[in-house]
Amino acid sequence: MISDTFKITGQVGRCGHLEVFLGFAKASTLHKCSFADILDEDTGEGYQRPVNRTHSRSFRTYIHRPGTSTIPLTFNLRPSLYRYWTLNRSSGGFAVLELNSIRPSLARVDCQHRINEMADSEISLAFMSYVGLEIRSEMALFTVINSKAKGLNSSLTDYHESRLLEEAYRDAPHLWIARKLSEDPESPWYKAVRFGGENTSGLFRKTSLRMLQATIRYALPFLQKIGIIDPFEQYCSLRSYWNAVRSTFPEEWTDHRHHLLTKGIGLYSMTSLFCDIIQNLPIQYQDTDGYARELQRLEGIVDWSSTGEFSNAGGKKGAHEVFIQIKERMK
Repeated sequence: MISDTFKITGQVGRCGHLEVFLGFAKASTLHKCSFADILDEDTGEGYQRPVNRTHSRSFRTYIHRPGTSTIPLTFNLRPSLYRYWTLNRSSGGFAVLELNSIRPSLARVDCQHRINEMADSEISLAFMSYVGLEIRSEMALFTVINSKAKGLNSSLTDYHESRLLEEAYRDAPHLWIARKLSEDPESPWYKAVRFGGENTSGLFRKTSLRMLQATIRYALPFLQKIGIIDPFEQYCSLRSYWNAVRSTFPEEWTDHRHHLLTKGIGLYSMTSLFCDIIQNLPIQYQDTDGYARELQRLEGIVDWSSTGEFSNAGGKKGAHEVFIQIKERMK
């Protein structure tokens, strides 16, 4: 191995069905030799939430107090970085892990907030590292470990689920449609959905993946009821409707920070309106133009501003009341 190498003695075994290395090291060593693969919402690269520095600092303060401890940190030795790590095995399951700190090779699977502020800490920490997991399997483990974690953005785990499912359009059509709406340049939701990672266009993100897919889940039975069964056809119908919504309320759609149209109240009430419209509008008119003709009756008579008539409406009950009001006005 070249210089700047750390050697950690430990043991190799299996955790469930996967091989892992168990060891102990200084927090500063683990910090220097590891990295967090943060999701970039604009490129789709990475998979983890951004680091919460307040959370990390709180852990640093805690772990340096007498009598404290923590569960083992979890990493993965990625095969794509094999040039920067070596696992020398010996009899009895013992092994020596060599890490080149010039290029961090330990991917932080479940520990990024605990290790992030420990660059200069000499405290010893236990850790476990999976050996040679491909990034897809690593991401799947992260999702399983964190799907019920308090404070973890649920849109992030939803996003990972949609990436991991081989046939998401069939197994989780609501997730597939929500993600497709965010990735299709012809969709009004293109690059406007928050996944829970980092992005360079945060001001343009109008809603979360969790919120969007929840409204789609609500709409799917109504689409199935009128004979639209294929997920792609369901997607096209929803895309056409939301394009019509955007053309009906262009200012409210663009200035989403000061309007409720793309917030929970708007999403749920306008989705309910969609479900009502498709039950009465002939199928041949269920396109962007047809939906726009229906919605044009609302132009100038609905105030979506955040300080307007719906500003005090909250939750699904409030959204339903908004839907009833909008439906009455369309008559």
